Amino acid sequence: MASAHRPAPSHREDTGSADGSSSAESRGGLVIADRVVEKIAAQCASEIPGIGGREGGFLGVGSHADLDSRPRVRVELTGSIAVLSVDLGIEYPLPIEETTERVRETLVRRVSDLAGVDVRQVDIRVTYLVPQRGRKERVLL
Repeated sequence: MASAHRPAPSHREDTGSADGSSSAESRGGLVIADRVVEKIAAQCASEIPGIGGREGGFLGVGSHADLDSRPRVRVELTGSIAVLSVDLGIEYPLPIEETTERVRETLVRRVSDLAGVDVRQVDIRVTYLVPQRGRKERVLL
């Protein structure tokens, strides 16, 4: 399991005191597991209108498209550098290229802000399209 390692932030310079407290450097660091970054990224992607994941099934068998579910995200962490792989669905008729670019930009910005990792790459795979809710289907006679 990979994780992002970051030194503990120093809010004030502390050289130790009579009560036994020590400097920020000696207190340790922050470790963020890849699974945490995956959850953050999946939630951020699901908050974008028209983006969803898959729901139900067992080991991927029997699952169905669901715009109310989070997309599937896998993360590779090397130090504090992250590479994201996202499987998602898009509500049709949203333009695929523009929508995936918006997802990519959102994930780079939000995951970097929330998890403190440098997102260098976001690979997106569109696994399904779902007709817009409430949209009437055309009937050809």
